[in-house]
Amino acid sequence: MTSLRQKHVSRIVFVSVLLISLVFPLVAVGAQVESHYSVSVSSKMPDSVLYTTVGKNWTFCYEAQHSYGEDAGAVIDNATVTFQVNNTLSEVVDTVLVNITSGSLSFNYSSSTAQVLTFTPVKLVTGQGTEYNTSLVDASNSLYGLGSSSVEVWWDTFHVDLVNSNTETMGETLVFVNVTYLLVPEQGLTLPDGASYSGQTVLPKTVDDATVTVNGVDAQKTGVDGVYTATVSTWLPTAYINVAVSQDMWQTTRTGFSFEHTANMPIWTIAFLVGVAVLVVVLLFFGLRYKKASKTGSFLNGNYGFFGGILLAAISTVGLYWGLVGLDSTLGGFDWILLTVTGLLSFGLGLPAAIFSVKRKHQAFVVFALNLPMVTNTVVNKIILDMHNLTNPWTIMLTSFAISLICAFLVCNADKEFASHSKETDN
Repeated sequence: MTSLRQKHVSRIVFVSVLLISLVFPLVAVGAQVESHYSVSVSSKMPDSVLYTTVGKNWTFCYEAQHSYGEDAGAVIDNATVTFQVNNTLSEVVDTVLVNITSGSLSFNYSSSTAQVLTFTPVKLVTGQGTEYNTSLVDASNSLYGLGSSSVEVWWDTFHVDLVNSNTETMGETLVFVNVTYLLVPEQGLTLPDGASYSGQTVLPKTVDDATVTVNGVDAQKTGVDGVYTATVSTWLPTAYINVAVSQDMWQTTRTGFSFEHTANMPIWTIAFLVGVAVLVVVLLFFGLRYKKASKTGSFLNGNYGFFGGILLAAISTVGLYWGLVGLDSTLGGFDWILLTVTGLLSFGLGLPAAIFSVKRKHQAFVVFALNLPMVTNTVVNKIILDMHNLTNPWTIMLTSFAISLICAFLVCNADKEFASHSKETDN
């Protein structure tokens, strides 16, 4: 019996010694990995996470001091601190160098685009040239050069989705849009006290207290959170919708949408087909007439200026259409002054130039004028639509460009026609 008890006691002692031998090294290792920092740059901001609108300028305040050794607790008077700016993908997007004054440093930073940025001090260089960074300096004492605290800022903006639209009524477009914050997740965003401009600690995804206009018309809230509706006037075959969202202390955003207007399209289709038919009839009529009068029997012989003028009138009319689109859209809130001016100018100069080309006068002016509708109908049109990520009407654009090239070829090869007519006029 005594022998059995001795065996149990021996086993208990053995197990206890084994556990102590395993646990003690872990405790020792834990004590050894405690890190120390020679200097520290600490944020004096009330919160480590901040939320605001794009374009807002934040002032970041930090304090630098010695945090180890004989000078522990003393502020650093003369040094330069490098801040690393990272995005959500941990990519370095910027660096900021700030000089220290009496232990304190501050700098301003803003973002013109919606993004989340983290600001972290990564290097401190004293006035004597001593550098402290996050690299390990003394492995035996776990002493690091620089300790720092980060600040994360959300620069957000409004996001607009087109929920629904109705174009069944001629001259009117009924629009439903959903307004949300761009960066806020679907479940909302929880923030520390005072971290947002309004002091909100929980931000929902949807926006319910904003001012929303559609082509300048005030939109009204619907029964669905974040959804607004408005009815706007539309007389073009394509509805160009500009949604402006504003809120107190927030930067106003403008979002564009474009789609076919069902009720308006038939009238414009008829007008287009009639225009094409008239153009074809004119070309065929005068083409056959000139062919009979020509000794060589060539369809174009001696008539490059005439046919070039007819095509110039056609592409100038297309330029007029884009000028009207630009004018109507500018009144609705789009910044399309460039399209308005170039479109109306290309028609205003293109039509007289077309008449001059038909009469074989002022060839230099005709060549200059035909470049305006070519640029308006393609380059300017694409630039303007791309500003709001709107769909480019490639069929119209490429057709206009092809006609412009043919027109340029005809006019530029009509030197003899313009010259002979000039001699006849002089005589």
